[in-house]
Amino acid sequence: MESLTSRTIREIQSRIVAGQLSTGDKLGTLASLSEEFGVSRTVIREAVAALSSEGLLSTRHGVGVFVIEGTSETSRRKDSALLKTMSQFSGSFMDMLELRMAFEVHAAGLAAIRRSLAQEEAIWKAVRDFREAMANDAILDEIDYSFHRAVNQATNNTAFIEFFTLMGPRLLPPSTFSRDIHADLITDTYIEQTDKEHRAIAEQISRGDSEGARAAMHSHLTRAHDRYRGIIYRS
Repeated sequence: MESLTSRTIREIQSRIVAGQLSTGDKLGTLASLSEEFGVSRTVIREAVAALSSEGLLSTRHGVGVFVIEGTSETSRRKDSALLKTMSQFSGSFMDMLELRMAFEVHAAGLAAIRRSLAQEEAIWKAVRDFREAMANDAILDEIDYSFHRAVNQATNNTAFIEFFTLMGPRLLPPSTFSRDIHADLITDTYIEQTDKEHRAIAEQISRGDSEGARAAMHSHLTRAHDRYRGIIYRS
């Protein structure tokens, strides 16, 4: 089982990688961080010490904990190199669908046991936003992307977050929720079912049920992939 210190380290790292924290940003005091992450000050001290040793954070006595200057640029250089590598991937779209299944099913299971309260709320916000926008094809793809990104970020695994940031646009193709473009595949019933599946995934993550979250994501992606196959072979 992952320790509280390891979980806290992962969450802080994920915020930096995801751009939620930038160079020079103040995370807070040890007391406020202890309250925010729901752990003791000892755990916060250990996490901050570990990230300070990696050159990600610095502590100013009596002031708080800060992201070290230069961290963002280091992350950009690393992302640029990774993007160059990923851009050379020669797999077909069907290969990408199989990769997505393996990647996102595991991510859902991790999210169920590692998510923070803020990350859980981000997942539920995407669920609510999708429900409210079901009649608006123009933004459904964007909200669907936000839902899957929120689940991925809740893994608090830096490698998962980096991978989704770079490969997400290939894993979740655009314009697939358009009823005008794919009238025979994208129906009101289909979109309503997608809403139910998003909610089922979020519920399992909120319960902390790793296997349930994996199963719900697997069911969701299986149906989504059938849709993508239909779009490909009918276009």
